[in-house]
Amino acid sequence: MSLYRTWRPRTFADLVGQDAVVKTLTTALETGRLAHAYLFSGPRGSGKTSAAKILARCIECVNGPTAHPDNTCENCRAILDGTALDVLEIDAASNRGIDEIRALRDAVKFAPSTMRSKVYIIDEAHMLTKEGANAFLKTLEEPPEWAVFVLATTAPEALPPTILSRCQRYAFRRIAIPTMIARMREIADAEGIAIADAALGAIAYRADGGLRDALTMLEQVAAFAGGPVDAEVVDAAFGQTGREFARALRDAALDGDAAAALRIVDDASDGGADMAGLIRSTIAEFRHLLVARVNPELLARDLAEDDAAAARSRAAATPQARLVRALRLLGEALAAARSSGNARLEIESALLRFILQGEDPTLDALAARVAALESGAPGLPHSAAERAPAPPPRAEPAPVRTTVANPPSPPAAAAVPQPPAAVPHPPAPEQAVPQPAVPAMDLSLQKLRTLWQSIRTRAEGEKSSLRAGLSRAAVAALDGDTLTLNAPDAIAADMLKRDLPTVKKAIADVTGRALEVRVALNQASPPSATGDSGGDDEAEHDDLMRYALEKLP
Repeated sequence: MSLYRTWRPRTFADLVGQDAVVKTLTTALETGRLAHAYLFSGPRGSGKTSAAKILARCIECVNGPTAHPDNTCENCRAILDGTALDVLEIDAASNRGIDEIRALRDAVKFAPSTMRSKVYIIDEAHMLTKEGANAFLKTLEEPPEWAVFVLATTAPEALPPTILSRCQRYAFRRIAIPTMIARMREIADAEGIAIADAALGAIAYRADGGLRDALTMLEQVAAFAGGPVDAEVVDAAFGQTGREFARALRDAALDGDAAAALRIVDDASDGGADMAGLIRSTIAEFRHLLVARVNPELLARDLAEDDAAAARSRAAATPQARLVRALRLLGEALAAARSSGNARLEIESALLRFILQGEDPTLDALAARVAALESGAPGLPHSAAERAPAPPPRAEPAPVRTTVANPPSPPAAAAVPQPPAAVPHPPAPEQAVPQPAVPAMDLSLQKLRTLWQSIRTRAEGEKSSLRAGLSRAAVAALDGDTLTLNAPDAIAADMLKRDLPTVKKAIADVTGRALEVRVALNQASPPSATGDSGGDDEAEHDDLMRYALEKLP
């Protein structure tokens, strides 16, 4: 017999990881406040059907109703063996139509044959058809006094609200990783399976909160190994999961090692890992770090103790803003992978955008660089302004020396010699201090669009009348030294043409290049190379850009 059947819980004390459900049902049984309909919902393998069978034995036990069935009386043995006439387990996936529900409704009317109640366990209740559910409503609402219904489902949202409102609902949770490891250790020791703790952890992560799946894999890997089981044996039996690759990707991304990140993706692809699954696993790893920064106690359910400690250590050295940006980029990559069908390209692009944020001209990357500068995070790429040579020091003017030819000798009788009189000279004309010239940039259309807000700010500072025209203009094209601005209408175009010298001067001050400026009407701007929607949304982002330009050196 399979391990999950051999070790199926027989009392509420054996039901692991569902303390809230156990406490509520135990109290109801001890106080005699039993309901006529229950709904057990939760992920697969969390103990819903097992709890329903335990509840049936609690109700039908000779010593009951009791919260502690003896499992030795005639009624309990019949339920355990599946021969009880008054406890019926119905699979709603194969008995989902209106005819089957009508037969159930007719059978409920008859009193129990040997036990005190009739208990109906309806598994996969969400599979009932709309007609079957409607036929079941009246019986569920007002059943005979001897009838108890227990509905088990993994998708309670698929049930009609009219059924949900007639049941006491109990939500079963995913079983925590440490709880699952402890239970598997207990069963492995009792069954004589030699297995390392690391291997139990690898199985628990694969089971994703379902103890039944974990016990099935434990039995399978024990048969595969034929001896002691370690983590390598688990990988050999079930194949490598994306979790190891995801953790390596997370570390490479946070360390800023783009080459290592691409190599890990390539190794995962060669190893047969699903790329969409790898994105989800990497998102989970970054989420663990974010949770460790915000509320480390929540990691106790999702990670083993050693993994939780490692996550807390890594999270302490990582700014929260970087984790949030990584989650956003990877989430966008996962959504894009569903539509493009090329998950590998999407995860590689997201990782490179995260690692090389200093070369990303989008507003999102600019905000990330500003946050990094404010937090003083080490190891982040510097901006171009930080790499620019410093302006030459300002030279101080030399003092003017004045001499007098053949000065007269002082009188002999004078006790104290008088200093020679200064010869007046005209004051030097004031000269403006020369400003350091901006080094000429190698301009591209994308770089010019990135610098456009700085050019606008400088031009509007010279002439405020340009604000209306520049706010509606967009950089359309760059052909050699000729820049084309796109104006939406003739009014905006005339406003720009009147003050083109000011715009040209602002461009030269920011870029170090003298460009000719041409204003065009009804000329659509090409899409941004970064994938941003449009380039004419400056009004929404003015505050962020000005703030960023002030913060960046």
